[in-house]
Amino acid sequence: MSARDQEYFAKRARQEREYAERSDDMTARRVHQEMAERYSARLRDITVAVSASAQA
Repeated sequence: MSARDQEYFAKRARQEREYAERSDDMTARRVHQEMAERYSARLRDITVAVSASAQA
């Protein structure tokens, strides 16, 4: 994946955390937090893959 993909997932994780913080509804807050974690996981996966391919 490209640097653009990394930027996208980082941005979306930040946005979802902001939405969670602003939400008054606990269900919505939880869903936004889960989405933030999913975006963060994708970003970690990309970072690991890029790092591994750079070392190869």
